[in-house]
Amino acid sequence: MDVYGVTDIGCVRKHNEDCIHWQALPGENRFLAVLADGMGGYGGGAYASKLAVEYFTKCVLSSLEYIDSQNNESVMKMMAEAGALANNAVRQERNNHPDFQKMGTTLVAMLVLDDEYWLMHAGDSRCYCASEDGLQPMTRDHSLVQELVDKGSLTEKEAERAPFRNMLTRAVGPDRSVQFSFAKHHFQAGESWLLCSDGLYNTLPDAVIQHWMHSDRTAQETAAALVKESVRNNAQDNVSVIVLKQDATNRSKQYGHLSATGR
Repeated sequence: MDVYGVTDIGCVRKHNEDCIHWQALPGENRFLAVLADGMGGYGGGAYASKLAVEYFTKCVLSSLEYIDSQNNESVMKMMAEAGALANNAVRQERNNHPDFQKMGTTLVAMLVLDDEYWLMHAGDSRCYCASEDGLQPMTRDHSLVQELVDKGSLTEKEAERAPFRNMLTRAVGPDRSVQFSFAKHHFQAGESWLLCSDGLYNTLPDAVIQHWMHSDRTAQETAAALVKESVRNNAQDNVSVIVLKQDATNRSKQYGHLSATGR
């Protein structure tokens, strides 16, 4: 597996509130990738995303060797516990600091276990899969706009311009518990994946994202190109990506942790 991530402050924001982490896990084809997009102002947002990623990652790493990776309930329970731990950590800091009363974060994680992968998310950070069929979203936003689209009250085009499109219905930190969405998928030949914050997909059209994901570039080159294209298109928010490709001949850096960083 070829994995690499990049985060950038974008063209408007003064601070980067995103955090990304990826690393190889013990075993032949096992990886963890986690991305969080903080909210609540620089101090709170950056801290929330960092806390969520760190607590989630630590819990997964400490639990993985003790679970049956072939047992769906076991894997889902482990990831749910890691998500709950991340939520508690962010919420505790939110309650302890008056300046952080609005802090919270999205969280999207991809856990690769041999020939299958698990996705877990809360909020509007996304996972896409690029294949011969095109670019497909593998997660569904937890947002007010998505709910209105699902109900038929808004079209997809109207949703792109809605002034309240950043209002989340689920996030890590604001409430005592958070309901994460889970999905399990089997690898298909030729697939590659992208975890990203809304700063990417709100800036680049799917066709551009698909072009780079389908290119023969390494994960590092693809991630860098996607962020560069976003900045060139005047990204209004922080932009973060983690690219995963099934190309064992081009192995990029097998570990990375980036938070509150800019260009």
